[in-house]
This record gives sequence, structure tokens and C-alpha cells, in this order.
Amino acid sequence: MDLLDFDLNLLLTFDAIYRHHSLSAAAGELHLTQPAVSAALKRLRERLDNPLFVRTSHGMRPTPFADNMAGKVARALDILREVDQPDVFSPSTTTVHYRIYINDVGMQVLLPHVLRQVSEQAPGARLTVIDLRPDEVVDALDTGVVDLAIGYFLGMPNWAHQQTLRNTSYVCAVRDGHPDIHGGLSMAQFLRAKHAMYWTSGSPHGIVEETLARLNLSRDVMLRVPRFASLPFLIAESDLVMTIPEDLGVAFSRMLPIRIYPPPMPLPNFEIKQYWHERHHAEDAHRWLRQLVKVETARIGRPRLRRAA
Repeated sequence: MDLLDFDLNLLLTFDAIYRHHSLSAAAGELHLTQPAVSAALKRLRERLDNPLFVRTSHGMRPTPFADNMAGKVARALDILREVDQPDVFSPSTTTVHYRIYINDVGMQVLLPHVLRQVSEQAPGARLTVIDLRPDEVVDALDTGVVDLAIGYFLGMPNWAHQQTLRNTSYVCAVRDGHPDIHGGLSMAQFLRAKHAMYWTSGSPHGIVEETLARLNLSRDVMLRVPRFASLPFLIAESDLVMTIPEDLGVAFSRMLPIRIYPPPMPLPNFEIKQYWHERHHAEDAHRWLRQLVKVETARIGRPRLRRAA
């Protein structure tokens, strides 16, 4: 059937006549006059080259052609009636595939908690962490490559929905047994040391250089790496100093022989947020994930900076 020049309202007329075996009863259901229903039936007969219904003492009876057609029409109408009805989201039965961006700090600190809850509440759901540079995240949200971005970003556009998850800051980390730094970290020690830092295109974590520049100072950066999570392992085996987000420093100080100290100069706090596009704003499955991320972030709590003795 060529639908380009077919009036789909004729299918409603067919379905009503088939169920009621009566033109007048079909007209009442459709809020049409009986002549209008008769005219619609005439158009259907001409279009399908079949009488479809014949008058009998028991009303309008379908032809075999109409009997064969009735089930298909009913299914098609049911589908069309549900087109504007969203699927009811249930975590326990969903098979949704979430695509998220979260940097390696978030993968170490937050993602294990989120994954545990997804596994328990939505066992059929899937998560894929998309590997991006910070300067690629906005475009990935806009084009649908990612559904949710979690982290600290600069220059997010106005169209991005956002929610603050936590406020955090930075710590300095050195290996346990560092030859020069123990019991505290002074500005003199900080400037004498060689440093490792996170560096990648679009990184928002350039605050140390900006702060030192305002003081007309600079540090000796020996190592730059594109992954935060690699730094603690490198520091544990060297005499380098790293300045990293507090959450990551506290987490790694519990696993590796490294010590963490407050920075010797004031560094501003920064906000970790989750961002999403308007296309997912009203979707129940994505609302559920965002709420889960919010709750699990709050449960992590503020890490206590364990000052070295």
C-alpha cells in the first residue's frame, strides 16, 4: 500500500465497522455522521478493489479479504496510538546503554560506587566510558557521543544542563621517605623540588602555574602525563612532587606509600559537576542515572586530609 496518497483515517473507519458490524454504531464511535462513514467505506472499497463488508440480516459482515486485513489494521492502530506514549522506565528490567565521560579521577573515586548500584538496581543496563580529551567533551555531548559528562570543565555552553556534585580542592603528594620533604611542605621545598603534572589539551587544571605566575614564581616540571591516575604510581617510585585533586590524593595515599600535604600557597576550590544535553533532560532512564550519581557522590563525603606527621 502506497501511504503517500492514502488517508490513514480510513483505517479507523474500517476498524470501527469491523468491530461493530454497523455503520451507525461506527459513526457514533468516530463522532461522524452515518453518510460520512458510508462515504469513507466507499473510498476504501474503491482503493482496495473489494467490497469489504456486505449487508446481512445480522449487520455488516466482513468479506474474507476484510477478515485477513482486520488483524493487521488493529495492530497498526495500536502502534500508532502508542507513538506519543513514552516507555515506562524500570531499573530492574531496563537494558539501556549509558555512554558517559568521566576522567580517571572520577573512575577511581566515584565510578566504583556508581557501578555497584547499577549492578544491583539495573543489572541489564550497560555503561561505556568514552575516552576523550577535556576539549572534546562539549562536542561529544552536543553530537550524542556521550549522554553524561562528569568532571570539572571550563567554558561549558549555556545549552548544557548541569548539576553540582561536590566542591573540592588540591593536595600535594610525595613518596613516603622523600629525602627533602617530610613532616610538612614549605614554599621553599616546593620550589626546590622537581614536579610531575597532569597535562592534556583543554585541561582546566592549570591553576598551579597561574598562581605561581601571580607571585612571579615558577616550578620545575620534569614530567607531564595525560592521565591523573598514573601520577601516584610514578610519584611512589621517584622524588617528584605532584599537585592533584584532593579526592585522588586521599584515595591513593591509602593504597600507595605516598604522603599528602596542603599546598604551600592558597589554591582555589573547584566544582565537580555532571552535564547533559536537553535531549536527555526529560528521559526517565537518564534522570535515574543522574540521581544515582548525585546520591553516590554525596555518600563518598568530604575526604579528610591526613596530614603527615
